[in-house]
Amino acid sequence: MQASVSLKIAKLIQDIANFGLETLRKAFFPHTGKTIDRLMNHPGRVLILRTGNVGDTACALPALAAVRYNFPLAHLTLLTSPGPRGLPEAREVLERQGLVDEIITFYREDFADLSFRKNLLRNLRQRRFDLFLLFPQERTDLRRTFRDLLFARLLGVKGAWGFTLAHHFPFMDNRRLHDYRPPHNEVERLLLLLQRTGINSLKRYQIQLPMPCQQMADRLLEPYFQNGSRPVIGLQTRAKAQANQWPLANFTELGRRLQATCQPVFILFGGPAEKDQLQEFAHTFPGDKFIAAGQTSLLETTALLSRCHVQVTLDTGPMHLAALVGTPIVALFSARQFPVMWEPCSDNAVILRKSVPCELCFQEDCDHLTCMKAITVEEVYAAVLDHLRRHNRQLLCNNRMSSIEPASQYISQFFLA
Repeated sequence: MQASVSLKIAKLIQDIANFGLETLRKAFFPHTGKTIDRLMNHPGRVLILRTGNVGDTACALPALAAVRYNFPLAHLTLLTSPGPRGLPEAREVLERQGLVDEIITFYREDFADLSFRKNLLRNLRQRRFDLFLLFPQERTDLRRTFRDLLFARLLGVKGAWGFTLAHHFPFMDNRRLHDYRPPHNEVERLLLLLQRTGINSLKRYQIQLPMPCQQMADRLLEPYFQNGSRPVIGLQTRAKAQANQWPLANFTELGRRLQATCQPVFILFGGPAEKDQLQEFAHTFPGDKFIAAGQTSLLETTALLSRCHVQVTLDTGPMHLAALVGTPIVALFSARQFPVMWEPCSDNAVILRKSVPCELCFQEDCDHLTCMKAITVEEVYAAVLDHLRRHNRQLLCNNRMSSIEPASQYISQFFLA
């Protein structure tokens, strides 16, 4: 009962904060509606702000596609940041997608410099944007949202949209809101944000894979299919946040059980920095496996994901890329954040998440991993077998790799309610 009262108070405070933000937006940008209507049929310039890593960008792709579809004559510029230098950038995900005309990337260490911020603002003002669209992070706080509102004001745009709090509750201890369940995942949240302006979303969006990327994926897997077809199972064994990590011993045991059942080919996914760790892990992992980490670009990685019968993954960016090509997913989630928010937007995803007394810690690191260890090998194994049974088909055949359509052609696509 006390938790329910706290949640009601939290939502009331959030509604008041959003009302204040919307009042300021209307005062600063009274012509937003007219600007959006004009851009649907006339040329113009639109600036979209979306920061984050691979997963953040992947979740924004359907929203970017909706903007592109509704503003076919507009010049779309994406302003983005992966955080510090060295992390995968939005440019790698958006390559050859045709969703934006220009990408401007900045980095956290540069943005701390006042002169850099002044130069960036001056550069953007010179481009004379008509509309500013904010694709906010799922837990952006009131201070950052107000900062972005002022930033749009300084740009001199005619219209602006997107200044709202979603899963952050000001002045409340969010760790105590155990009965809060977000109504939408990140993909749906961004699309609904646009729909409130009259920007309609596409019923489905599937990432475009260039033929060279598909052919490379086929060549990499071809040696494993000399003796006929076999299931292809992708494994994402490393997570950006240590608190999202499932024990490697559990992955090894899962591999042993699957090897004994169906002798699959395993693809070990990961970033370039994880290549050495995955090679060491592969020594103890059973069966045939291919280490994709450090050998493929993001689009080539996505092509490999499209060749998988099922992807067993932690809460990572490639999980969302797998959803964008329709690959069945078994996703293992920690309880450190609210549920639903980062679940893949897919009709073919099994989500495994355990509620524990210490949930909603919002910590990046954990010294006990209670919630992740509560997910058993038996549960994951059963979910994988269920996917394989429901989508049993001959996917890859000897000497016919390049002529076989990807797995995404055979299963439910990226549908939105």
